[in-house]
Amino acid sequence: MTDTEARVEQGKEAKNQTMADILAAKKPNTRTIDIILDSDLAGEIQTKTQELAQAKNRRQSLADNIGPLERELDELYEKAADIAVTFTFQDIGRKAFDEMVIAHQPTAEQKKFMADMGGGILEYNTDTFPPALMAASAIDPEMTIEEAETIFDQWSSGDAEILFTTALLVCKERTSLPLSRNGTDPTSDSN
Repeated sequence: MTDTEARVEQGKEAKNQTMADILAAKKPNTRTIDIILDSDLAGEIQTKTQELAQAKNRRQSLADNIGPLERELDELYEKAADIAVTFTFQDIGRKAFDEMVIAHQPTAEQKKFMADMGGGILEYNTDTFPPALMAASAIDPEMTIEEAETIFDQWSSGDAEILFTTALLVCKERTSLPLSRNGTDPTSDSN
């Protein structure tokens, strides 16, 4: 049986599922993000990546500069792999997410600041909601609210924000995709 035939058979089986089968089969969203624990090494990787991009833009010959730069970048990534931590977040479900938003309402000062900046409506408290969501959705490693608050207090804004963004995305993104790659727009509901 070809891969296409197997997918057709799976589709037929899925169409015969009851709602209970579908509810039982749905897996929660998960997302991972790697954080390099050595900021100097992360900076070296960024610098070397920029050097390589500039060399490629100048169309230097592979032997002259690009090859050695690629090898240096590979070595830096190997070092980073040894000291990076992979954080895994899992969707907490819409009801738990909504309850968390309600529990972490923005302050009057935060609302005023957002209005003064010409922004929209602030949905949650920007100080308390991010660490709470990270703690609630982190599955590997698990983290407490206190540990998540420590990340927000002591780590760089970039690292704290990417962890929060990953936790937020895992709770907010959809898993519906087009069933083919024939130019179907994944955001449209019909062809």
